[in-house]
Amino acid sequence: MAHVEEAVDNIRAAQHPDGYINSFYTVKGLQERWTNLRDMHELYCIGHLIEATVAYETLTKSGRLLEPVMKVVRHIDSIFGAEPGKKRGYPGHEEIEIGLLRLYELTKEPLLLKVAQYFILERGTRDDKGQIYFDLEAWARGNDPDDYHTFEMRPVYRQPRDYAYHQADCRLVDTDELKGHSVRAMYYLTAATDLVRLTGNDDIQSALTRLWRDMVDRKMYITGGLGSMRQWEGFGPSYVLHDTEEGGVCYAETCATFGMIVWCQKLLRLNLNSEYADIMEVGLYNGFLGAVGLDGESFYYENPLRTFTNHPKERSRWFEVACCPPNVAKLLGNLGTFIFSANDDVVAVHLYIQSTLKIPGTDAIVSVKTNAPWSNDVEISWTGTVALALRIPGWADGYKSSAQGEVRDGYLYIEKATDGKVDLQFDVTPKFFYANTKVGKNEVCVMRGPLVYCIEDADNDIDVDNVYVSTSSIEDGPPLRILTGLITPVIVKGGEFKSKNSTKLYDSEAWEKSSERDLTLIPYYARANRGGKGGMRVWCFKE
Repeated sequence: MAHVEEAVDNIRAAQHPDGYINSFYTVKGLQERWTNLRDMHELYCIGHLIEATVAYETLTKSGRLLEPVMKVVRHIDSIFGAEPGKKRGYPGHEEIEIGLLRLYELTKEPLLLKVAQYFILERGTRDDKGQIYFDLEAWARGNDPDDYHTFEMRPVYRQPRDYAYHQADCRLVDTDELKGHSVRAMYYLTAATDLVRLTGNDDIQSALTRLWRDMVDRKMYITGGLGSMRQWEGFGPSYVLHDTEEGGVCYAETCATFGMIVWCQKLLRLNLNSEYADIMEVGLYNGFLGAVGLDGESFYYENPLRTFTNHPKERSRWFEVACCPPNVAKLLGNLGTFIFSANDDVVAVHLYIQSTLKIPGTDAIVSVKTNAPWSNDVEISWTGTVALALRIPGWADGYKSSAQGEVRDGYLYIEKATDGKVDLQFDVTPKFFYANTKVGKNEVCVMRGPLVYCIEDADNDIDVDNVYVSTSSIEDGPPLRILTGLITPVIVKGGEFKSKNSTKLYDSEAWEKSSERDLTLIPYYARANRGGKGGMRVWCFKE
């Protein structure tokens, strides 16, 4: 705690008299502050400071960090807004909106809601010349936004004024397609969802519904990964979901899946619908969890669904842009808030992870006992008086419950009772999955419950680059130890495809097929932890 208090002291000492705080411009010169919201992260960094304030003040209630943070928010409000004389700007990278609304819920200070609402609703607004704020600030810096020679062309832009990268090509209420940088988009929608919950804005709610469907139905990897384009670290066209990062595709940044998981959590607070929890679970167990090495000390920034033999993708201990490791720590440290939620006297269980919840303001305690996702048995018990909403996963072909209840929007509602227990059973039989024909994959992958599986050469004496799978057989294998844990592998039949003449790029003769054998698949999250030749794939050729 002494280190935390020292950091708070440094923040208080670094703040300028008008409330501004940013170490970069404090060193470089204050004359350039607030001149390039598009590229510089002044507001983004303050957003993280505001989120830190929520954590610090919740723990200490000292006001020592709240005081300087409210001072900087008042400074921001004096600079930006719809009132005459203010800049009509907003951040190039969303985040401050999340922090402002979180701090508003803690303090009920109206200014925080006002500033957050302004940033969310102003983004993408155009003037009578069709320009957005980023155009105006570019002109002020002496750059013609339409001139390739003078415009500060960002390498992540496809062309000048590619403001879809920032979700600023149009207003949120007018958009129906996810575009641009995936992390920015998830942070933006997370804040917008909280704004709907706090203000009841129906126009934003409708936009969120459209964008959710665009993500889930057209732009999300089966692992819960987001972002098929390396150039702008973000969304590509609908159904463009290539598996390998070779060639600048399949970026699937860890922070994007983190952002999606948080967005799902916010949507569940808005509307208890099991689809949100289903997607949250897929992202957590696959696109997010696999980004962390089983050593707990190495990370992936990108999470492709295929790597090639003799080209392994190793995890890193740190990155020059080190957003992923802190987000991993942030999510895992707050995992309980994703497992449970409590609203209107109902405790909802979203994820079946062994855990215990003490319900604030009461003496009631809810406990979950399970070995999921390996086992299909879950026990929910409670002391005190509790009403429950228990998620029925979308991957389960039916369920068994020891208690009667009504299923609404994928949740089994158990009426309020004192001291009780419910036993649930879900089918976790492994299944083959196929992509929409528009994705262009005549391939197959395997899921077992919420877990996506992959094949590695560490388990199979086979050329993983050319492996095929037969859909005639699929079953659980005997427990397999990977490092310190036991996992359930899946066994399928398959073999290798080979070109008759391997030196030819194209040939009139069809591929040859090796004899079938048992192939071992492991959960995608456990990949790349045991050496091997580096070959790994989620999607395999179909026999």
